[in-house]
Amino acid sequence: MVDGGNNDLPFYKPDLHICLVDSLRPTDEEHYYPGETNVRLSDMILVTKVNSLPDGLQQAHDHAEHLRTLIKPYTPVFFGKSVVTPEAKNPDTGELLSEQDAAAMVKGKKVLVIDDGPTLTHGGMAYGAGYAMAKDLEAAEIVDPRPYAAGSLKGVFDKFTHIKNVLPAMGYSEEQIQDLADTIHATPCDTVIIGTPSDLTDLMDLQRPSVVARYELELVEEHDPPFHEVLDSFYERFYSSHHSAA
Repeated sequence: MVDGGNNDLPFYKPDLHICLVDSLRPTDEEHYYPGETNVRLSDMILVTKVNSLPDGLQQAHDHAEHLRTLIKPYTPVFFGKSVVTPEAKNPDTGELLSEQDAAAMVKGKKVLVIDDGPTLTHGGMAYGAGYAMAKDLEAAEIVDPRPYAAGSLKGVFDKFTHIKNVLPAMGYSEEQIQDLADTIHATPCDTVIIGTPSDLTDLMDLQRPSVVARYELELVEEHDPPFHEVLDSFYERFYSSHHSAA
């Protein structure tokens, strides 16, 4: 499985080439390399995050129609949702709290959202999973971190002016971690929401409660059976060919 963005091509020829594309960035598939190459080579395409689209599945269907101008006519296109859930630990024992208790740390609270830096900067997104969870769980306020930005993060906000209500985690060098920690400590909030691939509590003391945004792929209901039919068909062909060769 490969990402349809600007990550990389497979390092070896896959038996089944699955390409993920982001529904929040339609048409990016033809503007970035090797994203377009991955789309054209794919045996199956999965359009992700369709539950985050303002106009629902109609936008996803429009995206699929655009994709069909790039792909082989028989390449199937499926839709998937990104389901975001809160995760928090008991600060004394380190044990995971219930999802309900983690959600209560966000609902009605003043929160600072930290999302993945590359997604927000060269990825062009205004927000990520942390922001989506804050909205879903009805945070009272999502604090604008720009007035509290420290060090190199000031330049990030100056350069990427579309970033407003989230704090990008730009990297994990000593300087970047310190700038991020200083910004977090200076920002007035009740809870910090972590939407980054790395759990920031392993890198620094946030000095306030934190909730991690976990997200999982869930296929749109009507696409679940045909998606698994394609996988089953592939497995049967793969097993048969390799079994007969043996």
